[in-house]
Order: sequence, then structure tokens, then C-alpha cells
Amino acid sequence: MASYRIRFLPDGHETAIAEGKTLLEAAQEANVYVGAICGGEGTCGKCRLIVREGEVAGESTEYLTRDEIRLGYILACQVTPRSDLVVEIPPESRLSGYIDLGKDKDSERFRDFAHAGGECPRGQLDPLVKKFHFTLPTPTLDDPRADQERLLEAVARKQPGPLQMGLKIARELPRVLRRLEVHRASWTWTWDGRVTATTGCRSEVNELLCVERGDTTNRCFGLAVDVGTTTVVAHLVDLNSGTTCGAAAKYNSQIRFGEDVVNRINYARRPGGAEAMHRAVVEDIDELIDDLVRRAQIGRGDIQCVVAAGNTTMSHFLLGLEVDLLRLSPFVPAVACPPPVRAAELGIRIHPRGILYTLPMVGSYVGGDITAGILACGMHRADELALFLDIGTNGEVVLGNREFLVACAASAGPAFEGGSVSCGMRASGGAIDKVRILRHGPAVSTSTIDGCPPVGVCGTGLIDVLASLFLQGIIDRGGRLQPDGPAGRVRRGEDGRLEFLLVAGKDSGNDRDLVITQTDIDNLVRTKGAIYAAADSLVQSVGLSFADIQTVYIAGAFGNRLDVANCVAIGLLPDVPPDHIRFIGNGSVAGAKLAMLSRPMLEELYRLRERITYQELMVEPAYMERFTSACFLPHTDLSRFPSVVERLARIDSHARPLARTLKEGT
Repeated sequence: MASYRIRFLPDGHETAIAEGKTLLEAAQEANVYVGAICGGEGTCGKCRLIVREGEVAGESTEYLTRDEIRLGYILACQVTPRSDLVVEIPPESRLSGYIDLGKDKDSERFRDFAHAGGECPRGQLDPLVKKFHFTLPTPTLDDPRADQERLLEAVARKQPGPLQMGLKIARELPRVLRRLEVHRASWTWTWDGRVTATTGCRSEVNELLCVERGDTTNRCFGLAVDVGTTTVVAHLVDLNSGTTCGAAAKYNSQIRFGEDVVNRINYARRPGGAEAMHRAVVEDIDELIDDLVRRAQIGRGDIQCVVAAGNTTMSHFLLGLEVDLLRLSPFVPAVACPPPVRAAELGIRIHPRGILYTLPMVGSYVGGDITAGILACGMHRADELALFLDIGTNGEVVLGNREFLVACAASAGPAFEGGSVSCGMRASGGAIDKVRILRHGPAVSTSTIDGCPPVGVCGTGLIDVLASLFLQGIIDRGGRLQPDGPAGRVRRGEDGRLEFLLVAGKDSGNDRDLVITQTDIDNLVRTKGAIYAAADSLVQSVGLSFADIQTVYIAGAFGNRLDVANCVAIGLLPDVPPDHIRFIGNGSVAGAKLAMLSRPMLEELYRLRERITYQELMVEPAYMERFTSACFLPHTDLSRFPSVVERLARIDSHARPLARTLKEGT
């Protein structure tokens, strides 16, 4: 069978693939990222490449314009090579891998802002792993107790409760407690007795993890990890003081197999796919550890534990568990409360006997990242009613207080992640993240991440676009573009449908114009409608309304960049007073840190998990009706959004007639 060499520009990575394999498979084998939200199914149009040298076979025209085809654009998942190739990955298809939190501006989007997030409350420091230094009494004929007894008795004084010690420690103990001195042809054992014992929490039992000679209590660290679908974030924590020593983040390497959990589950069904998914996330964590120990000037062996939080699919991939059943009714995970395991069993290189704790999940689509976020914001302890939102491809919603907690997940789709939008992209350099559209004058003003030339639009920018188009009357309440919009901006696309020109290619140096099509708008409206309808379903299920909610918590780096007023304008968030909305940053890593630094907090996490009632929206008859009502701007029931009506009235003379219409309820 013939094989072909493929070279990927601009980085110059090369690989050889067998005849019949696609260019997307070549990129995956070369560990080169090419945007492919659908995982290679040919349904997203994101895996765009430009053929610079060589010939390819296959059709990939559905998602490309005539000009792009003329310039050599193809879809990597739809074509195979006919010769050796040189292909270029255009900016909109690239994704930088490692995020340097010390240097890269990308970092603030993926870390807990200011390392203080998730610190243990004063006086509650009781970490899952502890070190104790002892000087054990010298054995005598009057006190010939075993080494094990001496050690366990000393540890029990410091750490009450059941304690276990394995055979490995027992084998090492005599040599740790004594020094072997050789004199000519003989040797003697000299008692030292000065040791450091490390204990780790294993459910109801404390395990003696290791015993070291001397005093090593100043080197006791833990790692809190948010295993996200898009990014993996790690915080290095000093378990003695409870302070965060450093943070690191990188894009989840699984992205090259699919950008959402469903496509990754489908990929895992292929031969070797599940192992590839497990290996990718373990290698990501390993890479972050490498950077953190280098900057902190410690050894890997000084990290005694890892506490990981992620959605249910990511947690299953991390642990190497079966994931296929997560996508099939009745959506049953393999585990909900994974037991602590040796990190080394999974290939995570910390202390050889270090423990990995995976935070508990509620169900297939409400995972440990959500239970961690609830712990971090404290809504489960408060009297006031709160709503917790994690906005993403799988939008999770939690409602409750100290009396009750109910949760659900909405299959929102990847629109706010840059998927199913023609010019959508992840939040990386060159992504348009802020947009203002005026019906008159310069029409459109934008800003991009890092100030780079625009190559696409990320989630926060898409929300701004949708809000601005609506508030300026360029789209109606159904999201339909109006042909009398700003001249030169509203135009007919190649499919004959209207589209809105954001940035002309000639103005940004791109090969293509950046536009928002009618299809894009439809997808965005459905996405916001799914999230709002999910929250509405929870609120109505307990006989309340959004007016009863006193705090809305928004989790994730995406939330920290949202324009709240625009989120309300399109009906993504309920119309509550702005001071009721709180951004909590990376609640997943913050909750993981709290659980790692306080055993009572970990126990509290398991208790709150038991209190959560999960609602499956797909079997609730009223959900589809609520979803349909939410697929208007901002909603079919305008009495829910009085601030939007007032905002329209303040904009300009064009909007005032619409505002009057809205007030009249027509």
C-alpha cells in the first residue's frame, strides 16, 4: 500500500500516512491540532486546510465558498492525499497548545483569577495528605516492640482514626529507622529513629503512604486539576500552609479527536480510541506538572496527591472507564463516586504512592466540576435562593439553597464554543471578543484577544453580535435579518440567504470576509434558548420564578468575559438586577482545592452531592414548550425582560417604535 508524506505549515511538522487515510487522520497522528468540532464526521466545516503543494482527492465544497476553493481550501476530514503534500493550517483552524500563565495573555481565560480562589477558610486547614516528623524511642530489651508498632503509635497520636500500612512500607521501615555501618568485614545497625511519616485519607481510613528518614515536612504539595473539555488547568498547592504556589494550563489534547464530549465518545468507540483519550489527558496533566515543579523548584515526588474535577465524560476518560453508555439512554455512568487510587496506576508521575482523588458526579451530564463549583460558591449553605450556571456545549444548571438542590443539563450545542458558526472559533489570539454594531455611522467596532488581526469570532463576541443586531433592529425578534439593514453590511451570501458583514477580508488581511449568516444566528438563538429553558424548567419545577432568585453564579473563564447586559438582551440570562450576578471564575479548580485542603470540605462535597436531585429534561414534556418560547429575542413573554424593553427605548429613534410594540405585547 502506498504512503504519502504530509508537511503541515506554519510549524513544519511532518508525518507519513497510508493511502486512503484522510488529512485529519494525518494531523491526529502528527499530534497537530486542526479544528474539527464534529470529530471528523464532516458536519462542522471547521477542519480547514490550504493545499500549497500536491494533489488531493475527495469532495469538501459544502462549507467552502467559491473563492476559498479557488485559493486551495479543503476540509481535512473529507479529502485524502494523492501525492506528498504541503498544507497550511490557516489561523482560524489553529490552536496553540500550552498556555504559559506567566507570559501568555491567553492564561487569564483558563486560570482561576488571582491564585486566591479556593483557598481554605482560616482555621479549617486539614489536608487530605499530611506529613509528621517524629523521633521514635530506641528499642531496648525492656521495650522490644516492632518497628511498625512504634511508628503507628506515634502517628496515631497526631492523626486519630483507623490507620493502615502496606507491605512495602514494612519492608523499608527497618532501614529507614536505622543506619547500616560497615566496619571491615562486618556491619552494625545504628538506631536513628528520626523519620517523617506521610498519611493520606482513603475514605474512612488513613493510609501510611511513605516513611522517610529525617525531617521532610516542608516538602508536602498537592495538585488541584480542572479536567475541562477545552482546557486542563492545574494549581500547585502547599499542603502545609494551604497557599497556591503556581498555576498552569493548556488546551486539552483530546480536542484533536473532537471538540465536544459526544464526538470524543464516538471516537473512543474506534479500536484504540479509548486508550488514546485516556493517554491524552494523562499526558496533559504530566506536562503541567513538569512546568509547575520546575518553576517551584521542587521534585515530582514532593507532590503527594492530585484532586481532579471534571465533567462525567472527562472524569471517565481520566480513569480509563467505559464511556459509551454515557451517550445511550438511560445514560448510566460507570461510577459516580470514584474511589481514591494510586496516581501511578493511571500514569500520573508524582510520588510513587501518591493518591488521585476524583470528585463525585451527579449523573452522566452533571459531573464533578459542578459539585466542585457548588462547594466553591457555597450556595448549598445559604438561605437565599441561588442559580448556578456553567455555560458551554453542555450547559449545566443548578438551583437551590441550604434546603434543596436541583440540577439539569441542557444540550446547548457548540455555538458559544465557536462551533456551528461559520466564522466561530475558540477564545485564542485573533478571536473577536467584543463587538458593537451601530445602525448608522461606522456600523461595526470590534476588539480581538491580544490585539491580533481578526480571524474569527469567539463566544463572548458572538453574544455581543446577536445582542447588537437585535437592539439595533437589524434582526427581528425571531432572529431574522432585515434586508433594510446598514448598506453594504446586510447582503446575500452564496446560499442566497442574508448575512451580516462584520469584517471585510481586505481590512484584516484575511482570505475571507468574517460574516454572521442567517444560519449562524439561528444556531445562536437555539443555544441561548436551550440554556434559558433549562433554568426556567428548574425554577418552575419547584413552584418559583426568576424573581425569587437572589444570586446568579456564573462559572468558568467564559463567564468572566461576558457582557451581562447583552446576555440579558438576548435572553440567555434571566432579567435580574446586575448586582445579583456573580462570576466565580474556575469553580472546578477552586472546589478541588477546597476539598484537598480540608477533609471536612471533602465530606461536605459528598453530602451536597447526595442532596442534588437530577432532572432529565428530555423526558419532561414541558421542556420543549419552554425551549420554543425561549427561541425568540429575548423571549416570547416580554414581561420577563423589562430592562430590555427600556434599553431599546433609550437607543435611538429607530428602536423606539419597536420598544413601544414590545411594551404593548404585540
